[in-house]
Amino acid sequence: TLKITTAAEMAEQDLALSMEEAKAECRRRILAVVNETAQINLAAAAAADQLTPEQRSAYVAGLAWIMQMRAAWPALAASGADLTDDANWPAVPAGAAELAGDF
Repeated sequence: TLKITTAAEMAEQDLALSMEEAKAECRRRILAVVNETAQINLAAAAAADQLTPEQRSAYVAGLAWIMQMRAAWPALAASGADLTDDANWPAVPAGAAELAGDF
């Protein structure tokens, strides 16, 4: 039998696709700043109290940024925002990328 897709079903499918794309873009952006190896090494250094006060501050700011990124993508997907526009995403805090590069 032929299934007819309603406009509401199509909109739901489009939103689901947008959500997948936004989540993937969020992950890509986070990993571009702090890859998985750096995340593991930073977490270990922080847990072992091996970060200087400046490094710890950058680490905490970086963690807050990751939380902001994760909170941002659903709304970006729902709004249809341009996912490639850096202005639509939270800015990387000063020192976070440099710290990640050291680990």
